[in-house]
Amino acid sequence: SFDHAYYQGLLLEIGNMNQWETYVPAQDKNKPFLGKTLGEVAQLTEIHPFTYPSLLERARSIDVLWFNVRGMLSAAFEVEHTTDMQNSLLKFFDLQDFYADFYIVASDKRQPEFCRKLNYSAFSEIRDRVKFLDYSYISKWHTKLSELMALAGV
Repeated sequence: SFDHAYYQGLLLEIGNMNQWETYVPAQDKNKPFLGKTLGEVAQLTEIHPFTYPSLLERARSIDVLWFNVRGMLSAAFEVEHTTDMQNSLLKFFDLQDFYADFYIVASDKRQPEFCRKLNYSAFSEIRDRVKFLDYSYISKWHTKLSELMALAGV
């Protein structure tokens, strides 16, 4: 079965194919992904300094980040293989002032838990901004994008 690092790797590659600058946390950069490490797939070794140090510290621990050409946060992904997604929602809450998309990636079996936790009143400010993507969606997205790139000869 595929693990946490596998989906981080797919998200990094999807970001790379879409011309985003991609980042994975320092603690994950040596994890294996399809014969490489996540650090080799990610484009950035350090996060862009897009905000205050305390918020950068929070952002550094997010599983996958995508940045635009101006070095601003564009999307944040938390892969919830076994961990409590409430911690991820709190990170997104802290970054709500940025024009970025927030995603929880997990098994489709965890979607009811996602909906329940996102409905806590504490998360009302970000409720409309956090989306749930299941593992099969990520796999299909990666496959289709790879096929498109191949067709385009990229």
